[in-house]
Amino acid sequence: MAEQRSGTAPGDPGRRFAAAITRFERQRHVITQCATIGTADLRLLWLLSESGPRTLREIADQLKLEQSTVNRQVNAALHQGMVQRSREPGSPAYRFAPTEAGAEALKANLDVVLGGYQSALDRLGPEKSERLIALLHEFADEYGRVVDER
Repeated sequence: MAEQRSGTAPGDPGRRFAAAITRFERQRHVITQCATIGTADLRLLWLLSESGPRTLREIADQLKLEQSTVNRQVNAALHQGMVQRSREPGSPAYRFAPTEAGAEALKANLDVVLGGYQSALDRLGPEKSERLIALLHEFADEYGRVVDER
């Protein structure tokens, strides 16, 4: 079955939007398969690089994950040499931060994943890119309200 292109899918706007998102997710999956670290490691390293060292509880809260899930992910990253742990004097909790290897892996993998987005946006041109990004943010806000209402 041939994939429908934007604006040509039959049905209501919700179905057409779902079809476009499905196509995007399949394409995004292909790009993420080119990454050398998994999505969980990417999210963890990105968080720690952007917001500094964090405890397991802080990581769980910020990533909206169960602490047991974060514990497994952080310990795996620790064993792979992607993150390091330390304790502040007087604190019982470890704080985790990227190692140099983790920071390098993050940069390389962000270049792979985000580079695809940037290339596609470049092809759209600055006006369409800005319009798309603004509309996507607006849609995400409205969709968030719908989800919150349910």
